[in-house]
Amino acid sequence: MTNKAQHGMQKREKKLFSGSETMFEVQAWPKQSSINRISDRSVITEAFYARFLTYFTSEGDGKDIRNRASWFHRLPYFAVDGTNEALTLAVESTALSYCAVQTQNPALQRHARDLYGRAMQNHGRFLARSRTGKDAVTIHMISTSVLFSFFEAMQATNVDAYCSHIYGAAKMFEVTDPRQCTEGVLCQIFYHIRTQMAFAQLTSQGKQTPVDVKKILYNALDYEELPVFQRLVTHFTRLADVYSKVNVSNKQGYMEDADAQMISTAVEDLWDEYEAASALDDEQLTWYDDLHGTMEYRDAFTALVCAYFSASRILLAIVAPSITVPVPDSTNHHQNILNVAHYLETHLIGCAYMRMAAPLLLVTLYAPKMGQRKRAFDYFQHWEDNQGLRGITTLVVDCMYRYMGMRALREKE
Repeated sequence: MTNKAQHGMQKREKKLFSGSETMFEVQAWPKQSSINRISDRSVITEAFYARFLTYFTSEGDGKDIRNRASWFHRLPYFAVDGTNEALTLAVESTALSYCAVQTQNPALQRHARDLYGRAMQNHGRFLARSRTGKDAVTIHMISTSVLFSFFEAMQATNVDAYCSHIYGAAKMFEVTDPRQCTEGVLCQIFYHIRTQMAFAQLTSQGKQTPVDVKKILYNALDYEELPVFQRLVTHFTRLADVYSKVNVSNKQGYMEDADAQMISTAVEDLWDEYEAASALDDEQLTWYDDLHGTMEYRDAFTALVCAYFSASRILLAIVAPSITVPVPDSTNHHQNILNVAHYLETHLIGCAYMRMAAPLLLVTLYAPKMGQRKRAFDYFQHWEDNQGLRGITTLVVDCMYRYMGMRALREKE
């Protein structure tokens, strides 16, 4: 253990994961007929935790991320410890927004937006003090930006706000002291942020905020051995960077063969490492359930990792078509992603959906079969209808129209 670790974060060896005890019992969701009479904010906030945020932790993620504690269990304490009013307001506004969407209550929605505005003002003051060096960037400030991104994923106040909060949180990581990590909670938050950055990168039209991921992983998060998922997403984002630049130019462009081959080899080597590690633990990553006719996975986190492996191979085929993309067991990578989405839908709800946005977007745009493209978009529509993630769906629809427009232009050339 380092001196820094004594203040909250401990160096994480590969097997240092233990589950956290649940802080409160999950309560029944209030009936729609009575939601209008709810005045106790704590009830709404607790419902938000139980119905949406509880899925921030996926089964199995701690084995790879190596966090000892969960943000979901720490956030309620952060929000009421009296050190950051912006975070308190962010929790309340996002909880109200979620309840408003679930109950279709305009009054709650207006109140949520009012609280969101107050939270933004308070957060701005904390950021200003951190820029002058008066105060350090804290886990409370990062948590506030993450909650703002949830709010925008539901409310979509404007098309750029969701992405700006994601990148804002990532930029704060660059200047965060490792002592803020509090038993790896920041590691878990950054894992979530990287999945959202991957989605933002695909939809950005080349407008990206540079983030020093290497500095974050080795300095702020104090990793000695990088998790498989973080290494995989690094390859994915390099491909997504090329993809977004090609899209904004409205021209067909490709990655240099040498660079593409290097990434292809790295992705396949990482997959071999991932499979070998599971074999050492005498565990199976995936299998087919003959009885139900579905693909099953070791756990929810494994399913997500498999989706990003397939997404990386799809993206590689798009930006470097001259490179032969491996197809293990002759599996269709677009179908792989749909299988994962189905698995997660039957096992998880809430914010866990958001981590599948980037892989599903690629299926929506590039799957070879119309049925696959429709199924992928149906998931986004389902998220909007049942989880209120209108902001995510808005970005997807916008991206679809741009893609169809570019394809039409290329066909005319």
